[in-house]
Amino acid sequence: MPTCRSRAWARAVAALLAALTVWVWAWVWSGAAPARAAELPGIQGPDDRRPVIAGGPQAGADYPWPWRAIGRVNRNTGGFCTGTLIAPDLVLTAGHCLESGRVGQLPPESLHFVAAYRFGDYDAHGRIAAIHRPVADGPRGDFALLRLTEALDIRPLPLTAPPADPTPIAVHARVLLAGYSQDRPHLLAIDDACFMLGLRTDALWRHDCDGPKGSSGGPILVGAEEGGAPRVAGISIGFAAGGPHPRGVMVPTPVIRAFLDKRGLAVAVPE
Repeated sequence: MPTCRSRAWARAVAALLAALTVWVWAWVWSGAAPARAAELPGIQGPDDRRPVIAGGPQAGADYPWPWRAIGRVNRNTGGFCTGTLIAPDLVLTAGHCLESGRVGQLPPESLHFVAAYRFGDYDAHGRIAAIHRPVADGPRGDFALLRLTEALDIRPLPLTAPPADPTPIAVHARVLLAGYSQDRPHLLAIDDACFMLGLRTDALWRHDCDGPKGSSGGPILVGAEEGGAPRVAGISIGFAAGGPHPRGVMVPTPVIRAFLDKRGLAVAVPE
């Protein structure tokens, strides 16, 4: 039977660990860490990411919408990407997140979507029933739709409306990238100080948002900075290793919408 001294020691250790967790969280999101973060591939200049909630794991804060509709796509083999609920039972993410060097494309049962994940807590979660993705379409096809086994009780994020012009030039459009990152995997972060900078010849758009590994699949949002309802303009799929800036690469919504229409997949309608 534990003695009073051993119980007191256990309580002291638990209190110390809790305090250390909060201190580390505060240090990561203070000015002490950006120098290292800026060295990560995917950070373009100063690290402009910030958490969507403040106070660390002890705050117990919930994500407001639209952040509730964003979560982690976890893999049973390890690792994760970011995913967005675009219908109650449909998650949009990056296609390369579903691949493994050992087995190729991971089966649906090895994937798990956790909405509004923060410090081990979440608002909802779902297993994957089916995967829909383009076949051998190169970088422009680096996206996937995950059909959940059950619909989640979370308001989805709508895609931007189909443009009248099939090849819009989105030059200097203010955008926001939301995602989970390799260096900060337990809390959703956003970079709202970035721009979407037009088309490339291969139907991929560029952006200068900060998005290290893990944020692949994260939504590029428009509209939020104007006080309106945010809409998904595309997803981040990584960054170019060289070449001109900006180096962030995204698959735009027109490409994703064309695939959705071809497969007959319904998504959320803007309110």
